[in-house]
Amino acid sequence: MPALHIGYEEGITSLPSALEEQFQCIVDAVSKRHGLTDAVMLIFTNDEHMRSLNAHFRDKDRTTDVLSFDLGSPAGAVTESLSKEVYISLEQAFRQADEQGASHPEELARLLAHGLLHLTGLDHDTPQKLEFMEQETDEILRALGFLPSL
Repeated sequence: MPALHIGYEEGITSLPSALEEQFQCIVDAVSKRHGLTDAVMLIFTNDEHMRSLNAHFRDKDRTTDVLSFDLGSPAGAVTESLSKEVYISLEQAFRQADEQGASHPEELARLLAHGLLHLTGLDHDTPQKLEFMEQETDEILRALGFLPSL
């Protein structure tokens, strides 16, 4: 299974290690369902940095909750390389959780799963693709206990 490495931008308080361990389970689940094979770097950041990334890479001058980057594998790499990155704005994630009546861990898990699905090539540029991504996210989170069973 691909490894998950977690980093925190300056000024961001680390999450509990038990939650970080649960995030690895999300990576494992996405790997099994969708063939994610490369190690992933998960970076928790703030709205200001996320806005900068969103403006630079997507021409959208506003913050967002999650961004995924597939940097490609370096030519001739024989060791694990961190070619995939997922950025999550903790500020935006916590606001969304509060607005939706979800727990902070649940929202972070949802955003991580969503970001990882993007790294497997899934997108949501049509209503049907969005519905599929949301269903996949919910199924993964339900199987891992982040969401109640139906």
